[in-house]
Amino acid sequence: MASIEFQNVTKSFGKNVVIDHLNLTIEDGKFTVLVGPSGCGKTTLLRMIAGIGPQTSGKVIIGGKDVTQIQPGKRGVAMVFQNYAIYPTMSVRENIEFGLKNNRVPKEKRSQIVAEVSEKVGLTEYLDRQPGTLSGGQRQRIALARAMVKDPSVFLMDEPLSNLDAKLRVQMRVELIELHQKLRTTFVYVTHDQVEAMSMADTIILMNGGVIQQMASPAEIYKDPANLFTACFIGSPSMNIWKMAGDRFSFGFRPEHCTLTFDPQPTFLCIPGRVATREMLGSETIYKFVSADGRECMVKEMADTYHVNDEVYLNIPEDRAYLFAADGSRIRTGDPDYAPDLAAVKEEIPHEEESA
Repeated sequence: MASIEFQNVTKSFGKNVVIDHLNLTIEDGKFTVLVGPSGCGKTTLLRMIAGIGPQTSGKVIIGGKDVTQIQPGKRGVAMVFQNYAIYPTMSVRENIEFGLKNNRVPKEKRSQIVAEVSEKVGLTEYLDRQPGTLSGGQRQRIALARAMVKDPSVFLMDEPLSNLDAKLRVQMRVELIELHQKLRTTFVYVTHDQVEAMSMADTIILMNGGVIQQMASPAEIYKDPANLFTACFIGSPSMNIWKMAGDRFSFGFRPEHCTLTFDPQPTFLCIPGRVATREMLGSETIYKFVSADGRECMVKEMADTYHVNDEVYLNIPEDRAYLFAADGSRIRTGDPDYAPDLAAVKEEIPHEEESA
């Protein structure tokens, strides 16, 4: 196992600076997920750890050792790609032991390692099969097994599940979580999918424009977003955001934290309006609500109670409200602007009074 540290790291492509003077520590033995939109710099970070896209300046330290000038193959890391990178003409066994052969590991030792690794990833019965006869999930396990035989201190995974169908992605997420629990090795996983990040990570590093927006546990990053970008990126549907006071600040609330009712309720905001759309998704229903003055938001409820054009009230509790400054930074309880801005929300949005 090994921690990973970036010390004042910059990465440029010509005059384009992708990462600028980054300082970051990834904890030893944790499942850390780098997440963010395309082009945010997450894969660039992964490649710098691997040494296949070295930094322009600064240091990368793995397990306390400066690997800045060390070749990729000698860094003690193993990388799993989204396209599997397996040899189609070799059997599963030959694919797994390929690196061991190159390193001149004796045949008896190779057989032992292949047997142990195959058992861990559920490939024992497929060792004599060709990759082309296996499913996408099984081929992904071959790629994992090839990485595991190196006994790396760090596993690097670049969107390894993106080529799988939705059902198989869910299954493989569970398998990767279980694999990490068995190995207790440092995992660094790149994805653009916030569901993968939330379901798998011990720690999420959310990036945008080469800058870390927030680094926290899934629970903290969801419940206590540091800024507007984080609040909107994490959560499905995205957090509802209403611009207030001529764009001086924003008022936010999550679709699952508000409710619809036919009668007014004594909440912080009880806003009259109607149901514009309804998406029944099985265990939950997502409604689009439009207020009497034209404000729109999404509401997620477990019950399938309302129909399009029903006249309803949107109820938002005060303890579920989020405030953000014009620059996107969070306005928290205790900040000088918090109480006045919360009062401004109530003043600006037409609503039923609590006594109603």
